[in-house]
Amino acid sequence: MFFQCLVLTIAALTFIGCSSPLPSTELPPARYIESAPEFPGFHDYRGVVDLPMKTSGMDQSGIADLAKTSQIDFIFLADRVQPGDTDFGIGGFTNDILFISGGAFDVGGSQIIGANLHEPIKPNLTPNDLIAAIHDQGGLAIAADPARFASSEDYALADAMEVYNDRAAWLAQSPTTLYFRAMFFGTDHFLTGLDARPDANLALYDRMTSGARVAMLAGMGAPDNLSVLGAKVGTLPQLFLFCTTHLIARERNTAPILEALRLGHSYVSFDYLGYVGAFAFFAHAGDTIAMMGDEIHVAPGLALKTVLPAPADRIAMLQDGAEVASANNATTLEFTPKSPGAYRIEAYRSGKVWILSNPIYVR
Repeated sequence: MFFQCLVLTIAALTFIGCSSPLPSTELPPARYIESAPEFPGFHDYRGVVDLPMKTSGMDQSGIADLAKTSQIDFIFLADRVQPGDTDFGIGGFTNDILFISGGAFDVGGSQIIGANLHEPIKPNLTPNDLIAAIHDQGGLAIAADPARFASSEDYALADAMEVYNDRAAWLAQSPTTLYFRAMFFGTDHFLTGLDARPDANLALYDRMTSGARVAMLAGMGAPDNLSVLGAKVGTLPQLFLFCTTHLIARERNTAPILEALRLGHSYVSFDYLGYVGAFAFFAHAGDTIAMMGDEIHVAPGLALKTVLPAPADRIAMLQDGAEVASANNATTLEFTPKSPGAYRIEAYRSGKVWILSNPIYVR
């Protein structure tokens, strides 16, 4: 009798956990691209960076269809590059989704992702030469999971740092923990376990931005598709609704999207905690205004302000990684900087990271 009850309990809990495979991200009825607050002519595009297409088991058209359903605007491809590879995906629009061709190169324990690649790159290059070869093609170099690099010198010339990665967060946990959490809890609760503040990567990022302008973003990595009694977790449809990188650009095309990433006109949102259609973090002093990724000089009346699309449990403003201001149960936070530094925003809901902004560089 006890055994039968145990089996029935497990079956019931499994049904509860697996009956809602998608996170409860509340998308708008249709994709509406919002204007960037405070910056006329700019728009807020949401997308995914570091997607290895070959390991997904899908072609580009199939991925585009999933992305369209999830209201994704762009995807940066990043299959692992083997010597002599020339297939970096098809750049441009597929089924109304903008794809940026690219590949991932193994470097010093982690990877350098080359975005907007078109030609093969010689093997066995030093990290600096690899980044130079990416730049020679008009591409951008992204350091994936910087804490895994053997040395910070390996990514010192990168244009951007991937401070969060879905795949890395998954691998940081034991398979047993992942399996039982998927079995007994719903998708939102399962994904909550992946939404851990990337302390080590953020510390490395803050160290780097104390002396250079480097863009921050989040990456996806390969989907895991963990099977749990007939249901799957870690699928592309789930991850598309979990976390996105936003780029603030004048239009959705390859050149302006790459330029937005290069300049750090971007932020990260964990949308399962609340859909983010637009977010603002800007500096203003008189008639001068600067967005995320830009520089501005200390001047009388200089203020930094953030505006969220909905209340956060907590908003924190950091200067070179150290908190200098905060607000609870708020949609806005304003601060008057007294000294130079890289200032950025972290917003939280339910104790989990909701929004990570790129810095504004006060000089």
